[in-house]
Amino acid sequence: MKTKHLLQLTSFWVLTFYVLTYSQGNLGQSGGNFLQITAEPRGAALGGAGVAVISGAAALYYNPAGAISTKNMDINLSYTDWFIDTKLAYGAIVKTFEKIGTIGISVTSFYMDDMEITTVYQSEGTGEYFSAGDLVAGVSYARSLTDRFTFGVTGKYIRENIWNETADQFAFDVGSLYRTDFFGLRLGIAIRNIAGKLKFEGNDIEQKIQEELNQNIPDNPRVERLSPEFRVPQIFQIGMAFDPIKTDSWVLTVISDVETPNDNKERFILGLEYSFHSFAYLRSAYRIKYDLGELSFGAGLHLPLSGVKTNLDYSFSNYSVLGDVHRIGFGISL
Repeated sequence: MKTKHLLQLTSFWVLTFYVLTYSQGNLGQSGGNFLQITAEPRGAALGGAGVAVISGAAALYYNPAGAISTKNMDINLSYTDWFIDTKLAYGAIVKTFEKIGTIGISVTSFYMDDMEITTVYQSEGTGEYFSAGDLVAGVSYARSLTDRFTFGVTGKYIRENIWNETADQFAFDVGSLYRTDFFGLRLGIAIRNIAGKLKFEGNDIEQKIQEELNQNIPDNPRVERLSPEFRVPQIFQIGMAFDPIKTDSWVLTVISDVETPNDNKERFILGLEYSFHSFAYLRSAYRIKYDLGELSFGAGLHLPLSGVKTNLDYSFSNYSVLGDVHRIGFGISL
């Protein structure tokens, strides 16, 4: 029965990889791109290579199967200072139930301060303000199919809004994780953001469309341009992590991921994580075929406080002319 499960899931991932690989050629033609911003600092320090190594509540962003490592309850809160005064906040909680599996809830919010409305004739501002932001909320489930093989799925709601216009859609992520005894080798596979297309709707768009229709122009192209549909960034990611050096006091983990988005070419990530007494961590990664942000660094501390395991994580990434990106995260394991 275990072999049957493995064969079925292997066939599923092979088919998924084939479909995504041959669905490329849509460079830069996706919306909802906040979904591609790495949401928490440990994975960001590793260049986004998280499908095989990130566990607990933080794993819900990369690979829901990784949540299965939670013994009781795990909480993760992370914050990213993104470009041009925009912010990304991530929060997740997972709990393991005996004989049922692990259930988790996650929320990611991309937001910014309100902006003043300007017009051609009032370039200094009208005195009115508008807001813009994005949100994704998900519910996850993970379960071990064998003592080494774990499968996870996330159902989520995606929403984007700007001024009076909103676009929303339902999506899901699926992932699996396989562990071996060979140098602690872990193999992870995930596909994120499987969804239909997004389309902005609202009073302002409807008003503009009606104005164009009132002109009675046959096959008016402006009508379609006022309300286009756009796909979300589907990402297929496969990764591995293993511990080539492991002593009583420290562990060196090597991580390698391949990321295949539906709106870009394949990209590669090589990462290292050094753990000292499971207390202090140093991390770094190099990303290949990315436009910006090739190098990233980070550190972490795991501190037992009053019987509760807590962790603090930080990451730094440089995006050349766009500037530096800092992330911080806090976690609790009960």
